[in-house]
Amino acid sequence: MKKIFAICLILLAVVPAMGQNPKNLRLEYDAYFEYYFENREFDYDNSEYLNSGTINAALLTPSIGFSFAQNKNIQHRLMLGVDLLHDMGKGVQNYQIFDEVTFNYDIHVRTNNGALFEGIVGVFPRRYCEGEYGEFFASDSLKWADRNLEGILLKYKSKNFYAELGEDWMGRFGQTRKERFMIFTAGAWDAKHWLRLGWDASLYHYACSEEAPGVVDMHQLHPYAKFNFAHWTGLQELSLKAGPILTYQWDREREESAEFAGGGEFVLTARKWNVYIQNTLFAQGDDMMRLYDSFDTGGNKYGNNLYFGNPIYRDFFDMVHIGWEPYVADYLRIKLGVRLNWNADGFMGAQQFFGCSFNLDKVRHPRVGSGRIGNLGRKPKAKKEEIIIVL
Repeated sequence: MKKIFAICLILLAVVPAMGQNPKNLRLEYDAYFEYYFENREFDYDNSEYLNSGTINAALLTPSIGFSFAQNKNIQHRLMLGVDLLHDMGKGVQNYQIFDEVTFNYDIHVRTNNGALFEGIVGVFPRRYCEGEYGEFFASDSLKWADRNLEGILLKYKSKNFYAELGEDWMGRFGQTRKERFMIFTAGAWDAKHWLRLGWDASLYHYACSEEAPGVVDMHQLHPYAKFNFAHWTGLQELSLKAGPILTYQWDREREESAEFAGGGEFVLTARKWNVYIQNTLFAQGDDMMRLYDSFDTGGNKYGNNLYFGNPIYRDFFDMVHIGWEPYVADYLRIKLGVRLNWNADGFMGAQQFFGCSFNLDKVRHPRVGSGRIGNLGRKPKAKKEEIIIVL
């Protein structure tokens, strides 16, 4: 209730200020809904890093704010929202549905040469990232558990090129809380209609607390080439994505120098009628998460506090992903599928999943909205349903 009261006070302060320039200020409102189900069934004797279990939860993020067109090429937007999260079967004891407040400033700019730029600052959804990140960067379960970023995200888009750069501040120095932040980037260049050259990378600073001095660095780089042969086959997609994953890891308190570890990832995807089958093969040269089972100076296990990717990347593995993503509308996404996992010792287990999301902002602003850089082309006209505030 305290969060709701604080939101109401902010809105009471913001809305009267919007009336100072009624010709340009527009009321903005949004609602994002997501349902996520994943059931994991792994072999107890052959899944050292993966635990069985089920995620079954629903999220609703209503938000409100205002936008302002500085001129035909620059638009500003300020939004305030709250994550309402419910874990299915949690019960009513110590029930808490209000998970996190989000608030951010978003600017869209169309440059003189026609390229697009977007900048976002504050607390905003992770889904605002539009780059392609692999599962070594962040697992699906982490993306769900840590849905919001705290920091800044910059995007640039031209005819055949896209790049983004962001910073997420995850922890401030305290008695037991560690100072943690990550700088991350992703992008791609479409060299040909059948060839994309891209990357994702991060620099993660996992520093100390008062009780556990010491700093650990965990940096990763994943350059790749993606070949798409769909043009010659009649399929929606027939692609091969291949590239190395390189890491720089250093526990400065215990080690004299950093160590490098790397492996190669190969992803083959075939898609037709929105049904797809994807095979991911990872061959490692070294343990990509060599500090996973180590402890800091305070006795805390590094684990997924240091490594955000799927723990399966510690060893050689092969994963077959079969799914269906029926198209209903741009604002509604549905996904159903199963994953089958193998490592060098044999079959590890399976994952079944179902996801559904609805984004009201894509209804109200189908071309350019919150957290979306938009498409190249002429600037769209203002939508009729936008409400002008006159006080």
